[in-house]
Amino acid sequence: MTAFWLYAALLLLAALAFILVPQLRAPRARADADRAGLNVGLYRERVRELEVQHGAGALTAAQLEAARIEAARELLDAAQGSPGRAADAPLGRAVPLAMAVLAPLLGLALYLHWGSLDRVMLARQYAGHPAQGIEEMTARLEASLAAAPDSAEGWFFLGRTYMAQDRMADAARAFERAAALAGRPPELLGHWAQALYFAGDQQWTPQLQALTDEALAGDPQEAASLGLAGMAAFQAERYAEAAAYWERLAAALPEADPSRAAIADGIARARELDQARKATAPPAP
Repeated sequence: MTAFWLYAALLLLAALAFILVPQLRAPRARADADRAGLNVGLYRERVRELEVQHGAGALTAAQLEAARIEAARELLDAAQGSPGRAADAPLGRAVPLAMAVLAPLLGLALYLHWGSLDRVMLARQYAGHPAQGIEEMTARLEASLAAAPDSAEGWFFLGRTYMAQDRMADAARAFERAAALAGRPPELLGHWAQALYFAGDQQWTPQLQALTDEALAGDPQEAASLGLAGMAAFQAERYAEAAAYWERLAAALPEADPSRAAIADGIARARELDQARKATAPPAP
């Protein structure tokens, strides 16, 4: 406890220095680097898992490529969505002085009301034991959520780690929890549907249809839902429908997105198969 208050006092002094000396610049938060490392690790694990599934015959080449595209898009989205440093604004003389007086009192009051030493100790434990693999990363996330079960972001990342380990049913439950906590945003609905799809042996169900419909109603350009709906349609040999979904996905991507070429190949293949079917179909009576 003494060590905690000593560290708190040191942090308070540092915070006051940043308030009173606006010329100083805060370093980027360590959490950004940790999240970037976590995203890259999850991406690599997911790609390796997809390649294993493809080698075992569980995924076709088209499904493998589509899943790789989705994994790369998620990594890019996470990198683009990482918070940067806030823009500095000039402060008058009175504002920093007032903040210097109020910040310690306000911070102490807030901590006494909402603070949690058990989470501080948990974070300290993690800092001393960096993750060595996907299993340990999963265990750390599970322990973190045991301390903070209302963290939508924590459940989202836990779902991602479960997917990297091919634990699709567990991933679906984690994404379901994240979606409930976050108010069912389209992106989380898309991840939830994707996990359910693979957990159910890639069988399309009314629940999956409802989730993708809800996600695309909230965001017609939601990439995970578009990609998943296209994969399901392609597997069901509804090639024109698959091409339509993937065309919407391609239209939602930036022009410089590296996955556009692979998506274009998928669209071309779906159109080719659709035309071949029409050419061999018997004429209508």
